[in-house]
Amino acid sequence: MAQSHIKYYCKLCQYGCGQKSHIDSHKITAGHLEKCNDMIATLKTNKGLYNKYITELNINEEDDKTMHTLRQEIIDKLSSIYRQNVHLEEIEYGPKIVITNSKKEPQLELIHELTQFTHGKTEQTLNKIGERYLLNSISTDAHIIQIIVTNKSLGETKQWKIRTINKMNEYENIDVDILSSDVKSEYHNIDKFISKIMKANTRNELPNILIVCFHKKRIEDILTLFQMFCGNTIMIKNVNLRFNLSFDEPDANCGLCSTFLKKYKEYMNLIDTIEFITASPYSDFWTMLQKNGIFQLTNPHKLNQDCIDGETYDEYLDNYHQIKDHTHLICNYSTNNPLEYIEHVFENKYITNDTEGNKIEKSFVDMTDSVRKIIFSPAHLFTEKEGVGSHEEVVKFYNELGFTVYLSNGKFKGFVEPTGERIALDDFNTAHNITGELRDTMRKWATIYPEKNIAITGYWTIERGITFQTDMFNFTHAIISDYHKQLLNKLVQLIGRLTGNKRYIETKCNLICPQHIIDTVNTLVNKTIELRKENPENYNATDFTNKNSSIPVKLTFIDDEYRLSCVGSITGKRNYKEHLHSLLKAGYKNGKIILEDRNNVHIFTNDKKDKSGKTKLFDDIHKNIANVKMYTSTDKSPQSRRFAQFNNAFNLYKPTSQTAEVGEYSIDLAKDRYEYNGFVHEVNIAWITFRYD
Repeated sequence: MAQSHIKYYCKLCQYGCGQKSHIDSHKITAGHLEKCNDMIATLKTNKGLYNKYITELNINEEDDKTMHTLRQEIIDKLSSIYRQNVHLEEIEYGPKIVITNSKKEPQLELIHELTQFTHGKTEQTLNKIGERYLLNSISTDAHIIQIIVTNKSLGETKQWKIRTINKMNEYENIDVDILSSDVKSEYHNIDKFISKIMKANTRNELPNILIVCFHKKRIEDILTLFQMFCGNTIMIKNVNLRFNLSFDEPDANCGLCSTFLKKYKEYMNLIDTIEFITASPYSDFWTMLQKNGIFQLTNPHKLNQDCIDGETYDEYLDNYHQIKDHTHLICNYSTNNPLEYIEHVFENKYITNDTEGNKIEKSFVDMTDSVRKIIFSPAHLFTEKEGVGSHEEVVKFYNELGFTVYLSNGKFKGFVEPTGERIALDDFNTAHNITGELRDTMRKWATIYPEKNIAITGYWTIERGITFQTDMFNFTHAIISDYHKQLLNKLVQLIGRLTGNKRYIETKCNLICPQHIIDTVNTLVNKTIELRKENPENYNATDFTNKNSSIPVKLTFIDDEYRLSCVGSITGKRNYKEHLHSLLKAGYKNGKIILEDRNNVHIFTNDKKDKSGKTKLFDDIHKNIANVKMYTSTDKSPQSRRFAQFNNAFNLYKPTSQTAEVGEYSIDLAKDRYEYNGFVHEVNIAWITFRYD
């Protein structure tokens, strides 16, 4: 007979009870403490993870805290015992605890970081996967399968596979499966993977990690997998299947991402977390999310500052070679033909100063010296078309200069010699026993041919995800044209191939491009750094725009008399704006006004404290009112009022434009109730808009 009085549930032991005193008693039983010891032992197999919990709990293992207290604090910290709506059901092989409110929506997260960061997105993701695996390995109520959806590139899929296997080799009983059309792949269709699940006799035989690429067929496969194990379609004795999904580079695959998001809610009871992993979550990505009803993504760093082995974000940043750390050679020649730009660079000089301050001319790429050239030189999207700067046109240009070219596209990946000989990447790797990533191939090539010049070209398959720069193989030059600025996400990712850990980038690269490209990328990079340091609870679209508009700030009058005082101060007479500003400031301080600011970095106001310990107030940031607009019932042009626009932008976390200068703000109020075209705006609401530098 089903029981519904259970309120407390121990995840480790699958023990349920109705009173807190009973769960407190359970926590000191021999069986529970034994499982706690198993959890501690499991955590200790990953020192970084174990130390993280010790640090978060502020525990020194050498102080007078007993291991009993340590166990209890860690287990409680991991929410192994928690209040829940659960009940017992009688099934044919005994009672089973059922969590009745388990059909919550999955956590939607954004793992965002600078391109090829010191503690990069892939590493962060694999750390999270490893952490989930360790914590789940003790639990008896569910088995988690992690699905990693890589960017639609064989190179990136291989790189993910290598890094995932290397990471998971630290753990016992965890396997990594690849589902792809590659002849070397063990799984070519989802049916075989489903069969692996069905044939498992023990939990250790169940699969752990599945890697697929961003392809329409693979999205269909994932949904088929969910459908197979959703509801009462199938039952696996003694274990429930749960899934976590990690979508790598979703901004490059918005259409397929949207296809998944339109259907995943049918299977929410199976999914714990969906992670989006990208360095460039710009406009198109957020537009796609918003069309699927998603306006914020959780920041996983809010709960975990990612302090690994004692290093802070600032320390990681200090060890990161940014774009600004390279040498910028500005060439403002404008063309949408990458080859035409490359030719201009080779044929022309730039003006600089010598050691004595005299102006001199220097070649962008000096072919008269003996220094080996390693040039990152992306081409047009087209591989063969003539007259546009296609891959083959760029290959021909460099071959005629005597360069070897590493060409990468969907048709060919490998080395093209000036003689016309083509050596496929796989053949080169086989000949030299290379089983690692592309950077390992490049290091080996540079060792074999220490005096040869090489250029790297292609577009989509070298744009993101792939690491070139490593010890013994650093770019000497990079040539980026106006053609590559058309989409912000692609531009940031492309130039991001020049960045990385200072341990591997030993020399500066001469970055040759128009000035506006440098300015755009630096703006976006600085915004990412500022955002990561601010570490907001959630991300939104405005966090990733290169514009200086902000989300409207919603002002609510709590005290109607105070509202009337503010409205009455709008006289149009001299200094009335200063008086209104003072009233708003006082009302905010005294709790007569509430401000809801959804901007994360460039804020209008919040109650956080700065480094000096002082509470920030909005008048410390925006001291002047530039514009005051107030609606009254006698207004002759109500259609010009932007209340509906502000309300919509606020709800969707979108910025709105306005004309105030930096340090100023505008405020829109309604003296009388506003109704127009079906939209109603009450008098106790006002909207503040501002720009930031």
